[in-house]
Amino acid sequence: MERLKKRDFWPVLWVGLVIVAWLASPWVVQWIVVFTHGDGTEVGTFGDSFGALTSLFTGLAFVGLIVTLRQQKVQIEMQRQDLKLQREEMKAARDELSGQKEQMKLQNQSLKQQMFEQTFFNLLALFNRYVEGLAAKEDNPEKTPETGRALLQGIKDQLRAGFVSALYQMQTYPSSSPGTEFVRAHEHFERRFSANADELNGYLRQLHNVLQLIHNSSLGNREVYARTLAGQLTDSELELIALCRARKEYAELKELVERYDLLKHLPPALNGQDIHLICDEIRRLEAEARESI
Repeated sequence: MERLKKRDFWPVLWVGLVIVAWLASPWVVQWIVVFTHGDGTEVGTFGDSFGALTSLFTGLAFVGLIVTLRQQKVQIEMQRQDLKLQREEMKAARDELSGQKEQMKLQNQSLKQQMFEQTFFNLLALFNRYVEGLAAKEDNPEKTPETGRALLQGIKDQLRAGFVSALYQMQTYPSSSPGTEFVRAHEHFERRFSANADELNGYLRQLHNVLQLIHNSSLGNREVYARTLAGQLTDSELELIALCRARKEYAELKELVERYDLLKHLPPALNGQDIHLICDEIRRLEAEARESI
């Protein structure tokens, strides 16, 4: 502030001195004439002698104007350079901010993936613990009940037993009616499903929850996690899922199973029986049962 006050003081001082000199100039000129010539009669002639000097000052004023214009041009050029540097700095700041945004985006994606994977593997572990905790209802206390995946394999064998028998009948007795045999097989399937409904519904709901978590995620590599889930399933589980997915209450599960190709490694035949043929018949009979309602 003190420096600014000093700078503002000097122009005012010079302007004041110029005004004082201009006001005092008539008396100064008259004093000079009187001092040199002894009277004031030659004041006009003496003043005319300053005509050339006036032209000189006019020329100097014009030169000063040119110098002022050149200085203004230099200042304008310097301002342009300053503006250019400011624009470059702003661009660099924008680029840096854009890089920070991209880095934050990658960090957010990484964080989302970490959170999803934590949830996914926790749910997958819960699914496996549920399977391991399955136990058959055994009336005989002396007999050890089947548990876990062995129980699921036994239930799967019960569900497909009627269709295995029907296929055997058609192969052994070609004259038998395929429609009648498959209807009986489907009735057997429904009875065995109802008898094991608690275990089957719980298992299939747990599987549906894991698939739904994968499907609802915003990650671009959801199929990787679906393959991880499929790697946890045995051939018997794949066959069990294939047999049950045609039921009406598992329409959403069926869609997710097909969407993520969960049955890609389903054995085409098990114990000499075509599992795909059995699944097709279950779907057909389920559809006919729904239409007749």
